[in-house]
Amino acid sequence: MKKDRMWGKPAFAALLVLALGGAVVAAAAGGYGSQSDPLVTLSYITDVAVPEANTQIDSVFQAKQKEIESQISTEMAAVQQELESAIQQADPASQSVIDRVVQAAVAQVGGNGGTSNQWRSVTVPAGQSLLGSVGCQVILRSGSASCYSGMVDLSSGGKILHGDSVAQNNLYLVGTEGCGFTATAECTALVCGSAAVQ
Repeated sequence: MKKDRMWGKPAFAALLVLALGGAVVAAAAGGYGSQSDPLVTLSYITDVAVPEANTQIDSVFQAKQKEIESQISTEMAAVQQELESAIQQADPASQSVIDRVVQAAVAQVGGNGGTSNQWRSVTVPAGQSLLGSVGCQVILRSGSASCYSGMVDLSSGGKILHGDSVAQNNLYLVGTEGCGFTATAECTALVCGSAAVQ
């Protein structure tokens, strides 16, 4: 009987320790992973949290981008409308005003009495070229043309090369024998100096 009691106390003590340990572990486990103290794993962060955050960030960014694009579009439309209104209200120079300016320029720059130094009007059919001697001056008045072999643009202070468009009402100087322009459509030019249509 004494032997049974000796074994009973240690067994009871062991059971008591196990029960207390289980209660402590259960209490600890009950605190972790709950809503008040959640457990977070690396896989949750990489597989769930980060993709959700990226989706929310993308959504906010796209909404902001659409808002900015809408503002830019509205502002550009307003600017375009203002420009169109200003163009409609502007009083463009009439052809007669341009003609008087050209005639005044011709009177200032033009002829000293010799036929080669007097300004004259020349019509150049489409596909043909007006080629001048060195020092010949040309003003394209109507139609369209492309440069043949290069000229000096006295109006802009630059030069145009072979194939470049010839601007109307600009004063060009032939710097090399046989240069001029080729008419891409029938055109009229004022010429001062020796030139021929070919």
